[in-house]
Amino acid sequence: MVELLERMIRQNPWWEGKKIESIKSLKRRDLFDDILKYMNKKQIIAVVGLRRVGKTVLLFQLIDHLLSSVEPKRILYFSFDELLAREPNIIEDVLTTYENEVLKQELKDVYVFFDEINHIKDWQVILKRFYDLDKNIKFVVSGSASIEIKKAKESLAGRIFEFELKPLSFIEFLKLKGIELKDLKLQSLTIKKELSKYLMYGGFPELLNEDNFEVCKRYVNSIVEKIIFSDIPKIYDVGEPEILKGIFDIIAKSPGNIIEYKNIASVLKISYQTVSKYISYLESAYLIKSLYNFRGSPLAAARKLKKYYLFSHTLSLVALEAESDLISIMPKIVENVVICHLDAKYFWREYFEIDVLHNKLPIEIKYGGSFDIKNNINAVKKLKMKSLIVITKDVEKTESREGISVKYIPLWKFLLQGV
Repeated sequence: MVELLERMIRQNPWWEGKKIESIKSLKRRDLFDDILKYMNKKQIIAVVGLRRVGKTVLLFQLIDHLLSSVEPKRILYFSFDELLAREPNIIEDVLTTYENEVLKQELKDVYVFFDEINHIKDWQVILKRFYDLDKNIKFVVSGSASIEIKKAKESLAGRIFEFELKPLSFIEFLKLKGIELKDLKLQSLTIKKELSKYLMYGGFPELLNEDNFEVCKRYVNSIVEKIIFSDIPKIYDVGEPEILKGIFDIIAKSPGNIIEYKNIASVLKISYQTVSKYISYLESAYLIKSLYNFRGSPLAAARKLKKYYLFSHTLSLVALEAESDLISIMPKIVENVVICHLDAKYFWREYFEIDVLHNKLPIEIKYGGSFDIKNNINAVKKLKMKSLIVITKDVEKTESREGISVKYIPLWKFLLQGV
């Protein structure tokens, strides 16, 4: 108990009037303001997302904000590790120690932040019990293995609000680097320079000022391997994690391809059903995302072949041997960036193809140089639509082609202003 109390005191420096040094120079993510609106609600807040996107920093920033109006000892932060998770009653032990040794009064009217809660088996059952006591205990939880939190939502229906912290958008990338957007025309050279860095390494906050390819590749590899060989097998029945990694590598080498399960099954010598199952695990773990071929109904779309992208374009580093490989894969990386920026759900393919169909707006990505859009125009006409957006590297213009309004917009401007 003494050792646990010492650990709690170390993790809660504000109890002794100290500042949270680890966040001193860090800017807030956009999600901070969204979550803040729900801090006075009873429901548990769960922050989910890919590993290393900044969930712990976000929790500390929320705590720092609360400290301006809440008594420091009424805020508890505790991060669980895999060793502590073996203790069968660790959550109860933490809360009992907090109540008896820190608060020294009944456990109520407090904020409790539990980080890495995914390590604890059946944590949702324990939190539900405390939640239902109606003692005004506000729980905020996060975990690297976000799939565990997503599964736990089922037993906490109505008691939990989920917020997804995504990899950095280009706007957030610039914001965290301290680049304030005032006049895009005057700042265009700076923005383009930063865009090049973003396209290479910009998905994770810790790589914000890192430009060494080997360092970035090693960093991303460690994230992917931890998720595939540790996080996913803890939740799902994965007989061969190496095959899971093989499927991920296929997608990482060429994001945006239509995936034929039968082909992958043949190459990896596994069943069609295993491929389908493993791809769903990768998607649940925030490593990949799928795009459906748009049809009149969701059911019809689900029956068609899907395209698969990386959840963050920076994950593509896993598939590259050298920095020079970035040049050849750059059109694919840009396509991945656009998909994630829009949180796109659909492409369209029927004789002709459109990269993205978003809010009934056809969008084609032509970053590689070729501006042959004849087939795209045919696709737009077949869809009975009147306009087409073409995302380019530098070209910006509007023209009419066969009665279709075509707007060309540079990637940097699209990521900052939309269409």
